[in-house]
Amino acid sequence: MLEYFMEKIKIDTKIKIIESAKKLFNEQETLSVTTNHIAKEAGISPGNLYYHFKNKEEIIFNLYKNLSNIFESINTFETLLISKNPIQTLHKNFEYYGEMFYEYRFLLRDSMVLIALYPSVKEAFRKNQDKRIIQIETLLEFLIKENILKFPPEQNLKRRAKLQWFITSYWQVFTSSSGEVSKESIKEAKDVFFEFMIYPFLTEKGKVMLKEINLYS
Repeated sequence: MLEYFMEKIKIDTKIKIIESAKKLFNEQETLSVTTNHIAKEAGISPGNLYYHFKNKEEIIFNLYKNLSNIFESINTFETLLISKNPIQTLHKNFEYYGEMFYEYRFLLRDSMVLIALYPSVKEAFRKNQDKRIIQIETLLEFLIKENILKFPPEQNLKRRAKLQWFITSYWQVFTSSSGEVSKESIKEAKDVFFEFMIYPFLTEKGKVMLKEINLYS
């Protein structure tokens, strides 16, 4: 019984550290937040923090892993492939993304700095990026096959998949250069994605699906 409670305390403290770090990183520049700041916010000693995480990089890596796990749990691409209206499902998925990305907005805002400074974050980001680009390309192939999207014959789907990933992943880096990452700026990235990457390439079948969700009828 004692072991159970000790393990629970250990888990609770780890969660408290992670949540405190996320709060501070979102509110301030990630580089300006130290482990001492995080420990103070969590209401624990620096030594207790180092018992659970050896450094700030490990905390950031865990936060990035949490975000990736949440994304995976949505089953984004799987739900699109079985949807009766993939355009509607894509819109709904982007609503989920908006909430999720806002909660972890520091990772979007400071992604280039974090990748440059922390090898573990860089490697995780690279693997995730490669996976997402392949998924986007597969999705585009599916939408073409289902006669929902149609691109010019010379269109390179690999490059288009990379461009779509770039817009959704790096828009907030651009936004934060002149202001804060906000729910509005995240929504703007969604609007740009659909306005320039999806709507112009809808077939008649795709346009019918769009009308079904009361957009641009």
